[in-house]
Amino acid sequence: MAFFGFKDLSSLSNVDMTIYNYVTQNNEKVAYMRVRDIAKNAHVSNSSVMRFVHKVGFSSFPEFKAFIKNKGNGYSKNSVFNFVNKNNFPINIENKISVAADFLYQADNIILIGVGSSAFLAGYTARRLATLGYNTNTVSDPFYPLSSQLHNTSNNALIVFSVTGETSELIELLNNFVNDGDTTIISITGNEASTIGKMSRYCLSYKETEYHVYHYYDLSSQIPAVYIAEGITHALQDKSRK
Repeated sequence: MAFFGFKDLSSLSNVDMTIYNYVTQNNEKVAYMRVRDIAKNAHVSNSSVMRFVHKVGFSSFPEFKAFIKNKGNGYSKNSVFNFVNKNNFPINIENKISVAADFLYQADNIILIGVGSSAFLAGYTARRLATLGYNTNTVSDPFYPLSSQLHNTSNNALIVFSVTGETSELIELLNNFVNDGDTTIISITGNEASTIGKMSRYCLSYKETEYHVYHYYDLSSQIPAVYIAEGITHALQDKSRK
């Protein structure tokens, strides 16, 4: 009964052991089953399943299923706490962040760009960099006259947040700076091979499955992008201490 932390083996009947064996051998499926589904597959009654659930220490069937979902290595792959790990990033991401931070440390103006949910990340990162003393601005309107604003300026950095790296309005905005010797593009994107990724001098990429609802609304996780933004902030903070 190690699976449930249950030690009173003598209290378990043959039916209980049948249920236990089925649950432990099919825990990924059981996490999404109903009582009657488990009963049918284990060839027992619904009431036997519920007696087993209570006997091994759970007050309800939902509590039992929540435990099954989170069993093994801390949390399951669908856990609400399992947002990101090293597999979300290329192996050289720390080096890439360090190189980009070296450039940003010398920049006179840092413009953070993003639309939709990426606009919030741009604003969040801009505020953190401003706290460190950098001259930052945020652009969430892809039609903003940024080229006019940066006219006659130099040593500028554009940090662009884009999950797909293919937002046409952002591509059009960045086209004004691709061959601008006074402006450097840094992208934080989920697709290094994207148009925006290729337009950038420094592309800080991550891996994250895109997820949309109703065909239009983007629910793709931005947590990997936040990690990269935090990495940039910490790298610049370390430079400021030296």
